[in-house]
Amino acid sequence: MITAYVRDGEGLRVLSNGESTAPIWIDLFQPDSDELALVSGRVGVDLPTKADQEEIEQSSRLYLEEGVPVMTALLPARSGTEAMQMGPVTFVLRPSQLITIRHHAPRPFETFPARAGKSSLGCATAEAVLVGLLEEIIDRLADLTEQSGREIDAVSRRVFGPEKMSTEEHRAALREIGAADTRVMLLRESLMTLERVLGFLMPVLEKIRTDKALRAMLKTHYRDAHTIAEHANYLQQKTALLLDATLGMINIEQNAIIKIFSVVAVAFLPPTLVASIYGMNFTHMPELDWPWGYPLALGIMVLTAVVPLWFFKRRGWL
Repeated sequence: MITAYVRDGEGLRVLSNGESTAPIWIDLFQPDSDELALVSGRVGVDLPTKADQEEIEQSSRLYLEEGVPVMTALLPARSGTEAMQMGPVTFVLRPSQLITIRHHAPRPFETFPARAGKSSLGCATAEAVLVGLLEEIIDRLADLTEQSGREIDAVSRRVFGPEKMSTEEHRAALREIGAADTRVMLLRESLMTLERVLGFLMPVLEKIRTDKALRAMLKTHYRDAHTIAEHANYLQQKTALLLDATLGMINIEQNAIIKIFSVVAVAFLPPTLVASIYGMNFTHMPELDWPWGYPLALGIMVLTAVVPLWFFKRRGWL
């Protein structure tokens, strides 16, 4: 699907059918080969296919196509099941036009057109539209990172709280920790690719001598992306600590259960030995003829069971 935006006062609006105004922003959402070829022919730039966008080499994601910067970043989006998915988004900055190519639906692409006129630099030029869109993307990544931080803090309070967790609660905590770590890892990966895009774009705009305010805003966005990436790295370390702590608590509980069985086995081993001795089928066993032989054997069995338990209790093993 191709959506073209034109300036409308201080904001943006979708270009109507039959309107001859040149769009300042062309957004290609899940374009097929015909749509890519159509736009490529109109703008005179060879646009990347989905396979090209998914290449991991930096030279395939950041390059100049006949002097036009082509930049690809990985951006997150939420699906209907609220699971985060990552996908490449390509930004092509022509002198008077921005072209974006994407195959999923990051929220900034839905929210930015209505707020383009209220962005830091407005939307008077293609460069300003790109900087405003990047600002919206960074704000969204910051919100997602903060949300992940709150979720991790909630799990941390449960894990380190005073209430003892059940087995099911431990399993739920492990699942939540794993999901949070995956989200933070994806966000950090997205921020790293966005840093590379900003780092590539700054010297390009410096070379064509764009507005100083625009270049300064790009540097601000670069610092913001770097700061959020550092915070995401901290959250990853925190999830690693939570994972180790949760597994450690599970091991402590398992060791306590094993210790109880070990103590019970050791405590009842001497009585079992006594019972085994007097259960042997020998003809000559003097104790069998004693009037108090049976009570004596029971007493020895109780004593040999109580003494180990008392010893374990005194040593603090119980």
